Amino acid sequence: MLLDELVKTTDAVASTRSRLAKVDALADLLRRLEPVDIAAAVGLLIARPRQGRVGIGWRGMTAAMGSRPPNRA
Repeated sequence: MLLDELVKTTDAVASTRSRLAKVDALADLLRRLEPVDIAAAVGLLIARPRQGRVGIGWRGMTAAMGSRPPNRA
């Protein structure tokens, strides 16, 4: 499974209000996955990765992406 495929699918799901379109996008992704990748993909889709917490917060993520975190006053 490529993370890019997962991101594209979640973008497609988020960009439509159609329940059928959401189901179609998710079903298409799951259909294309290797059986060994299904549990990991579902975990990421429901925001519960198999390994639990990933150990990186907002600041670490934005630093890795090269942008500054929002200023929280």
